[in-house]
Amino acid sequence: MLEIAEKLAKGLPHIRVDFYDCNGQIYFGELTFFDGSGFDKIEPLEWDYKIGKMLKLPTSLKQ
Repeated sequence: MLEIAEKLAKGLPHIRVDFYDCNGQIYFGELTFFDGSGFDKIEPLEWDYKIGKMLKLPTSLKQ
């Protein structure tokens, strides 16, 4: 699963890759760009801004 997740996440600055192991069979779940579906509350609020400033998103897609 880790090897597949690394391939799927290659080139992305931040992403969560979900898999499910059901009775030894691996299933792909989803790619998620926001922890907590974007609803997690970061406290204190100033840390929300500090963490946000650390994330550098690409300005264009390179293929």
